[in-house]
Amino acid sequence: MNLVFLCTSSLDDPLPRGRCLPIARELVTMGHQVSVLLLHHSYAHLPPSRRWQNSGGVTIGYVGQMHVQGIPGQRHYFSPLQLLRVSVQSALALAIQAWRLHPDALHVEKPQPVNGLAGLLVSRGKAALYVDYDDYEAAINRFDGAWQRWIVQGWEDHLPPLARAVSTNTRFIYDRCRHHLRIPPERLVYMPNGLTAWQCQRPPNDQVRALRAALGLTDYPTVIYLGHMSTLAHGVDLLLEAFAMLLRSLPSARLLMVGDGDERSMLQSHANRLGIGSAILWTARVPPSATRAYLSLADCSVDPVYDTPVMRSRSPLKIFESLGVGVPVVTGDVGDRREMLADGTAGLLVRPGCARSLADGLLHILSDPSLQRDISRRSQEQAVAYRWEHLVQRWITMYENQGSG
Repeated sequence: MNLVFLCTSSLDDPLPRGRCLPIARELVTMGHQVSVLLLHHSYAHLPPSRRWQNSGGVTIGYVGQMHVQGIPGQRHYFSPLQLLRVSVQSALALAIQAWRLHPDALHVEKPQPVNGLAGLLVSRGKAALYVDYDDYEAAINRFDGAWQRWIVQGWEDHLPPLARAVSTNTRFIYDRCRHHLRIPPERLVYMPNGLTAWQCQRPPNDQVRALRAALGLTDYPTVIYLGHMSTLAHGVDLLLEAFAMLLRSLPSARLLMVGDGDERSMLQSHANRLGIGSAILWTARVPPSATRAYLSLADCSVDPVYDTPVMRSRSPLKIFESLGVGVPVVTGDVGDRREMLADGTAGLLVRPGCARSLADGLLHILSDPSLQRDISRRSQEQAVAYRWEHLVQRWITMYENQGSG
């Protein structure tokens, strides 16, 4: 089959890089022709030579401007009129390029206005329309006005029922589609995020030791947070409060914060108010090729969460990446996390939204090397179930059940 994925962001962002592209590569190995059409955060300055490329047999094309300019932490936002113009132009660009590829099936990656409109335009021909529903964007995003939330909510509510089938990365979104959007179960597929074979290999020990020494963490029990610096979608404020409590019991502990985001400066100020700034090392975002080494240098990783629809709708890549390299992860018992961590045997589950519980969980891991080794072993065993070559069969079954191609 000739398949086209429609994305509203670039490979710098988690969804295209950590979900769309690995799925597309697996489909190529099975004999399918796959193209991924993307938008870029600085499209006007992207050299023409970089707008089209090939990755593992997948054709990748940047065709228009994202709804924001710049990478997280350095973003500039359009005015309402500018946003409308950019959105229409990018939707048409996605539609035109998709139409030229003559696909048998289109995948709208997140039911959003820009790629949703493009998908509807092209699917009026012979292409079958599918939606990959990832995250609850109407709840996750910060909006300048209620009208923006209303538009996003409208596409999330009305596009999936129009699709031939819908894949979801969490059971929360699956249940939302099943009960709120009234999509029958035969048109729904639960497909969590996953891991490549490369992500399931620990980097060489000398590389990890060198990185730990370069960061000045050789003699310190280290917790790593890797991801977006956000309080709404990721609960980083909860982590800072928990780490302040942890330091009272384990003053030598260090927190490595890897990533960026619009709230980074605010969170750094909050850490200083808590009196823990000297125990935290903030780094910028690191390239995907360095993620394994950064995770591997830590004694445990952390995914701080509240029990909210936002957190229930997420399938955090940081948890899967931690499983892949055998680094114990501490997170709240929300959404699919218990399932991801094999009922809490491949990681440590704590009470969500409770800084005290999160701090106790971190202390428990950091204070018990035997527990660290046990969870590390079980983590890597659990990672096998989330390898993309196993998960992609659910994608193929979705086509077969709906008669696509």
